[in-house]
Amino acid sequence: MKRFPLLALLLSASACTYLTPASDPSARDGAWAEARDGATRTAKLYDMLDDVAFATATWQSDAVRVARVDRLAAWKGMLPAEKEAFLARERAEGAEAEEFLLAFFTDDRRANDLATDRGTWRVALLVNGNEQALPVKVSLVKRDPTNQALYPYVTDFVTLYRVRFPKFPGPTPLSALPFELRIAGVLGSLRMSWEPPAR
Repeated sequence: MKRFPLLALLLSASACTYLTPASDPSARDGAWAEARDGATRTAKLYDMLDDVAFATATWQSDAVRVARVDRLAAWKGMLPAEKEAFLARERAEGAEAEEFLLAFFTDDRRANDLATDRGTWRVALLVNGNEQALPVKVSLVKRDPTNQALYPYVTDFVTLYRVRFPKFPGPTPLSALPFELRIAGVLGSLRMSWEPPAR
C-alpha cells in the first residue's frame, strides 16, 4: 500500500519540465548591454537638495534595434524566420523616425505628463546645438517584465514613454552628428547629449 504514493510521486516528478536558461540571459553584459549603454543618457534636475525630475533615455539607433532583436530572439527561442520578420519590422520603424525610449520621474506626479499636448514640459531634438524637431508622437509604454529586463533603469517609480521625432533629413545620419534630447518647462530643463564616435 505504501508503494503507490511513492510511485505517483516518481511519475509526477518525471513529468516535470525543467527550464534551461538561454545561452546569454543577462541584460547587463554582452552585445545588447554594450549597444544599449552606449546609446543611453541620464539627466537629473534638482531644486537645491530636493528632487524635481530624473530622465533616462535610450536612442533607438540601428545598432540598438539589432542587438535588442538578437537578445529577445535568444530569450524567447524564436525561429530564424520569426527573428528575421521581427528585425525587418524594427528596421522599418527605424527608417521612419528618430526614436527614444524615455524613463521619466517627477517628484510632483502631476508633472509627469509628457504624453499630453498641453503638459508641463516641451520636448525637443537639437542637432549641432540647434533645435531640429518636436516629437511627432509621445506615447506611454507599458512597464512590463520584458522592458524592465532589457532596460535595468526602468523601475516602478518611473513612467515610460516612446518619443518619436521625424527622421533626420540629409545625407549625414544622426549618429554622425552631436545631438541632444531636451525636456524643458517651468520647473527647469533636462538635457541629454550624444556625441558621434571619435574617429
